[in-house]
Amino acid sequence: MAQIVLGIGSSHSPQVSSPAEVWSMHAERDRLNPDVHFDERVKEVAATIQDQLNPELWQKKYEQCQVSVEELRNALQEAKPDILVVVGDDQEELFWDDSKPTFGVFWGDDLKDLPHPLEELHPSLRPVIWAWHTTDEVEPHPTHSELGRHIIECMMTEGFDVAQSKAQLEGRSLGHAYTFVKRRLAPSQEIPMVPVFVNCFYKPNQPTPARCYEFGKALRRAIESWDSDKRVAVIGSGGLSHFNLDEGLDQLVIQGLKEKNAEILKTLPREKLQGASGEILNWIVAAGAVEHLDVQYLDYVSGYRSPAGTGVGMTFCIWK
Repeated sequence: MAQIVLGIGSSHSPQVSSPAEVWSMHAERDRLNPDVHFDERVKEVAATIQDQLNPELWQKKYEQCQVSVEELRNALQEAKPDILVVVGDDQEELFWDDSKPTFGVFWGDDLKDLPHPLEELHPSLRPVIWAWHTTDEVEPHPTHSELGRHIIECMMTEGFDVAQSKAQLEGRSLGHAYTFVKRRLAPSQEIPMVPVFVNCFYKPNQPTPARCYEFGKALRRAIESWDSDKRVAVIGSGGLSHFNLDEGLDQLVIQGLKEKNAEILKTLPREKLQGASGEILNWIVAAGAVEHLDVQYLDYVSGYRSPAGTGVGMTFCIWK
């Protein structure tokens, strides 16, 4: 039977790969985001986080993130998995308004990252697009159709009516939740992946935290029931809280992870898992899938980047 040999959780925000001089540029994007309510937030929180808005501190936090990324990369190299099962979210990259599945699994032969020309990007993304996407030519990423199909079939008997996909429509690209894993965590390894999709962002069909944890447990049973000797790494991509950084929420998630406390993870306040912070659901799925493993490494970086308290709770975890 196949074996899950490693679990990884990683923030995939462009801020993870951005040195200090770029953080304030990301804040300019936050000003344009209507969901942030930037000016109102400045009045509410600016006085409490002034010490967090120091470029020297930003550079130290950037360097801390690079150390953590290296830890995750080394863990992948040491584990030598044959397949990556990547749990992420699609932000209108592969799935548009014609279909946004609550849960989905891709089981084709590959997915392509389409070029993202620099001139079409916000200035804050141009210095760090290398961590997400190709800019000049199509970049194929191999996927594992056999395991993908097996997971779909098992999920149907488990009571999860997952969407299936095995074709990439013209003009649609593999999402950054998956390309970040390939580019930053496994850049020199041609390991095929099974993309597992969770609708973290888009109302009205986002799953609950409890449903996500149970989905993760079912995902483990599916992988381990596959008649193969393959070694599998499960990776949760995204999160934690952003674009309005919520350290209280992040620490609650981290407590649940460290203590292997499923009840904490399953009862996280759903109203706080909206928008970008909904990517915490990817972590909950991964935690359910690797609940038989223990947290061996966990690092948290509170990436405040504006007086409105915007930023990312950048978090990195290894289960073994």
